[in-house]
Amino acid sequence: MKSHYYILLLLILFSCKDPTLHQEKSIQKSTKGVVISHSKSIDLEGISTSTISNWKEYHLVADHLKIFYSISASEALNNALQLANLIKKMKDSIRPKDLINPSFKTRINVLENEALRLKDMTLLLNAVKTKEVNDQVDKILQAFSATNSKINTVYSQLEVEKEIQINQFK
Repeated sequence: MKSHYYILLLLILFSCKDPTLHQEKSIQKSTKGVVISHSKSIDLEGISTSTISNWKEYHLVADHLKIFYSISASEALNNALQLANLIKKMKDSIRPKDLINPSFKTRINVLENEALRLKDMTLLLNAVKTKEVNDQVDKILQAFSATNSKINTVYSQLEVEKEIQINQFK
């Protein structure tokens, strides 16, 4: 009788294996820490650079965006709030009178909206994907390029108009 109990006890012990010992744990590494290089924005040219040299808020945004050219998704999210605030200040302080027009304000609004989208992603930290953050950084840099392009266009157009006026009086 004792041998039956021993056999039954051994059977129970061998049949009750710990399932966690044999399962492979797959740990998914986050890619939010991987640094990605983004395309650089269009720079200001010629007279545009000298004309807006006193526009402090623009230069703060331009300097802050330099870190976004090569940044990880987690760093981009960490810097999103500061970027949105700097762009808001730039939008509220358009100093060069030549740039106070609807088409330029539209470019600034697009830039601000893209920065605000990145800022909103910080609230969804666990749900947001690395690719989405990197795509949003690209959109911000493209919007800044469009802003710089518009500045260049406005001041090159003003230069051409000056030359035409000078040539008319000769």
